Amino acid sequence: MTDGGRAQRRAGGGFAVFRHRAFLIVWSGALVSNVGSWMETVGQSWMVQSQTHSPFLVEVLAASEFVPAALLLLWAGRLADTLDRRKLLIAGQAMMMLIAGLLAVLTHLGLASPWVVITISFAEGAAWSLVQPAWMTLTPSLVPRDDLPQAIALNSAQFNLARLAGPMLAGALLSFSGAALVFDLNTASFIAIVVALYWVTLPASRTMPAGERPEAENARGVGVALNWARNSSGPRRILLGVCAFTFLSAPVQGLLTVFAESELHVGAGGYGILLAALGSGAIVGALALARIPRGYPRHHLIPLSMLGFSLAALVHGASSSMILSCAALAVAGVFWVWALSSSNTAMQLLVPETLRGRGMSLFSLASLGALPVGHLLAGALAHRFGAHAAVLSMTGVLALFSLWSVWARVPAIDAMERKIHSEKRSFVAALWETFRAESHWTDNLPPGS
Repeated sequence: MTDGGRAQRRAGGGFAVFRHRAFLIVWSGALVSNVGSWMETVGQSWMVQSQTHSPFLVEVLAASEFVPAALLLLWAGRLADTLDRRKLLIAGQAMMMLIAGLLAVLTHLGLASPWVVITISFAEGAAWSLVQPAWMTLTPSLVPRDDLPQAIALNSAQFNLARLAGPMLAGALLSFSGAALVFDLNTASFIAIVVALYWVTLPASRTMPAGERPEAENARGVGVALNWARNSSGPRRILLGVCAFTFLSAPVQGLLTVFAESELHVGAGGYGILLAALGSGAIVGALALARIPRGYPRHHLIPLSMLGFSLAALVHGASSSMILSCAALAVAGVFWVWALSSSNTAMQLLVPETLRGRGMSLFSLASLGALPVGHLLAGALAHRFGAHAAVLSMTGVLALFSLWSVWARVPAIDAMERKIHSEKRSFVAALWETFRAESHWTDNLPPGS
């Protein structure tokens, strides 16, 4: 990066990336659309919970949106590498708007039974899975490589600002007017992202037309991306960590409706507040992520963040106080963003440009494909032993996995080739070394990592 670029970044801080107009337009449109999506999530979950009072069906609903990810994401990654990504995204968003409109109409007609809501959630998940890899490749097309970590952090802030605003708005609307209006507003919110995507033009220098890609990689499809991830220690550890994290953290958000109604007795408004607490912590985490020194290695930050999340989730899982749960969820939100955003950034910087769509589809599959199984397991545990036991057991296992990840770190996540401290050492020594990270500061990092 030039000295002028560094000065410009220091002057604008983490928000300097907004100088890229196309990124700002897409970011703003996605914010409006995600507010609507979070409103719909709250409305769907509350409808199923209020009609059935079944923790298992609530988790079936949570899983239904992500089941298509396991079936479609790898194929969708190849679409992202071969089709015009902007047109693919516009078509996908328009399809999701039509499905959301169908849910709104059925709710107005009184036909939105629990299984109708679950079926529509599955259809929305299928449409979303087809465009998710294209969406993940969009940001590197809108900003230079040096600005990518800040752009990903701001995308996390945008997503979690929507997580904060959407549930609060939905909670108020559910209390006073019902779910139909919530679904109406979600349908309208898709207009913002469709217009934003139609408006922007991707720089030709940052895209690779299908005809310019190596024919061998086109012919092998997703196989070349699978081989790359399997044979590269950095991507392999990122995918393992993200898969374990999303699988074991599933009950924290998936069972919030059950906590609100059956454990904390705070109703729809309280459910919105719990989700907003998680979202507010995530916003703080996303903004703070840009303040962490650039030289602090991600292969230290990721397992520490997973550990911090699991400890906060354990406090929430054991809580019977609304105030304590909100505080624990806010802390969990900070570490949730640090773990996933840092993993996303590391993967984006490691994946070759010719594999970007398929490589990031593997990341999406790891982060989303594990969610339905996690939600179903959490629902079964909550049905048999209660919501507290489900959260405590699964996040307890996550804490153990995080401790192992701290001890068995992989420097290749940061494109480091040499192994540090290959001798055996205790968990306590490994944890302290990870906090300090003295052997991995900027002077030991290769340029651009």
